[in-house]
Amino acid sequence: MIITVTCNPALDRSLTVPQFSADAVNRATGSRLDPGGKGVNVSKVLNAIDADSIATGFLGGSAGSAIASALDTLGIRHDFVRVAGETRTNLKIYDPVRTTYTDINEPGDPISAEDIAQLEEKLLALAKPGDLVLLAGSAPKGLAENATARWAQLLKERGVLVAADQDGGQLKAMLSAKPFLIKPNDNELKELLALPDTELTTLSQAALQLVRSGIAHVAISLGERGALFADEQGVLFAEGVRVNAVSTVGAGDALTAALLYALENNLSREDTAKLAVGTATAKVTCPGSSPPSMEMIQRYRDQVIVTALQ
Repeated sequence: MIITVTCNPALDRSLTVPQFSADAVNRATGSRLDPGGKGVNVSKVLNAIDADSIATGFLGGSAGSAIASALDTLGIRHDFVRVAGETRTNLKIYDPVRTTYTDINEPGDPISAEDIAQLEEKLLALAKPGDLVLLAGSAPKGLAENATARWAQLLKERGVLVAADQDGGQLKAMLSAKPFLIKPNDNELKELLALPDTELTTLSQAALQLVRSGIAHVAISLGERGALFADEQGVLFAEGVRVNAVSTVGAGDALTAALLYALENNLSREDTAKLAVGTATAKVTCPGSSPPSMEMIQRYRDQVIVTALQ
């Protein structure tokens, strides 16, 4: 079973705004609402490829109710802690003329110590030995940066495999917990480890150092360049496939979803890399944070070129 944990989910409002400009009146030609947040997006992609998951985290207010209702409609199992505050609404603006993607993300209302304790209890009850638990996204106000690292330690002690898609202080704290998988992007890893650049050689060496430190799998998303995948056998580079992107929202989450699916189904290293980049590529051709179909994923997966890096 795959369990996704999103502590700071969002209702994503995506607008299509040709010639988007700051300090001016802009008129949208299209609009959509999607349940969002990293873990929620991962569950959406897993659902689209017929893989089961349970989504959990914090939900509150009318936006939280809208997310729960949307997940019900999609047939995605969920078990969130309901909180007093309002779940945030994030704005995503796509300009098809300039081909730009602008994200305006709210911080989210604070959560209480009681809410945090309730989610910890729920998570430890849901996860069974051998399950994959993804801890993903930003920390809302009230949740300490080292809280998810503590949960990772508790889960590992119970035989649960922990994956993390976080950045900043959360990811730094998570490294000490030695999760099974981490999935930063190139700039997040550069900032975390104070790397001089984001060249493939630099990132590959850093990923291998993390593997040697006790993290079994390190995946680094590179945007349109593709992705790097490191484990004890070395580093694979999966080259990105050129497409006309409609929305980059959730592309990294799509890659994470494919990784979890591949790990749960024991796919080979090369097949995992192809599936992950193929899924992320298919995602950017879809509007908002809507997931791609398996047919789309297979089409792009077959175009991904994978090479081993020295």
